[in-house]
Amino acid sequence: MMKIITFCISLFLLTLTSLAQEDKKVIEGGEVDKSTMDSLGLTDPVVQRKYNEGVKMLTSKNYQQAVNAFTEVISRDNTYTNAYYNRGKAHRGLGNTDEAVADFEKTVAMNPTNHEASYLKGQTLMEAGRYDEAAIAFKQAATTNTSKETYAYYQGVAEFQAGNYEAAVKAFDEAIRRKADYAYAYNDRGSAKMQMEDYDGAIRDYQNAIKYDNYLAFAYNNLGSAYKAKEDWANAEKYYTEALKRDPKYYVAYNNRGSAKYAQGKYQEALSDYSKALEINPKYALAYNNKASVYIQTKNYEEAVKNCDKAIEINPEFMEAFVNRGIAKEMLKDLDGACADWQDAFILGSENAENYVNGPACSNDN
Repeated sequence: MMKIITFCISLFLLTLTSLAQEDKKVIEGGEVDKSTMDSLGLTDPVVQRKYNEGVKMLTSKNYQQAVNAFTEVISRDNTYTNAYYNRGKAHRGLGNTDEAVADFEKTVAMNPTNHEASYLKGQTLMEAGRYDEAAIAFKQAATTNTSKETYAYYQGVAEFQAGNYEAAVKAFDEAIRRKADYAYAYNDRGSAKMQMEDYDGAIRDYQNAIKYDNYLAFAYNNLGSAYKAKEDWANAEKYYTEALKRDPKYYVAYNNRGSAKYAQGKYQEALSDYSKALEINPKYALAYNNKASVYIQTKNYEEAVKNCDKAIEINPEFMEAFVNRGIAKEMLKDLDGACADWQDAFILGSENAENYVNGPACSNDN
């Protein structure tokens, strides 16, 4: 019996503020209060002017000039905490991870109450993909400031990214304790529970997310995916539809709803959703592969091959598309082509492909 490979991408993961802003790098705290200028208690007027210059450069995002100015301040007065702190922000703006982290650590060493420095250290480390270290920095910020919910929230985000799902749940618990209507924290705690296969707990969290923010399309999408994990296809379809009502350009939700419809045998409706996803994002390889699954089910094998071709063109390592293309080729009596595709999928790591490679279609007798 052939096993057709179809996929539903849930996008459980993160509702980070930076993602919501289309991946633009945000320098939190980058705009320094101008009232601090010329009233910092620096006795050397040259140092004061240079510090003010650094503040202006940082505010206008001229980060290298800001680094130069704050470095000169530090060379003249290495006891001034704010110079390290602001130089750290400038280094972060330049993408100088190690230098920024060092400056934030120096700031905290000099002033242990500066929770913002610990927070920015965490953000810097997370941007560099150093999630375990970032989680420690966010925890330090949250411990120093016991009321700010975003510190605990970002600790949860970093723990999630590091794959520490139980720790992520605990951090999101704390964020919600600090802010009971924190929709993003509910959503992301639900995502951590999904990774732990606590689907009922995830559903409760996603429902709370949309309770507190009815416009979070991704929370509806994630709720649909939680029901999908329970094979409750009708509710999965329902919530993917709700996601699309809030964001008609949400191509992932179209793909996901298509997968829910596919599971219910609604093949033409599924095909329509996959096609809509591709109208919005023509480079979405998953939707091409899922269209191929529909075509295989409806015995339109030529179209299945064409859609697998497109999926593989976009992602040459898309092993599931090789499996599906092999199935379609087998049905078209192209056994050499089918076996070649399954062999490629097997090399890429597909466990499904191994059964085909070792099956009768690819035996030496054929």
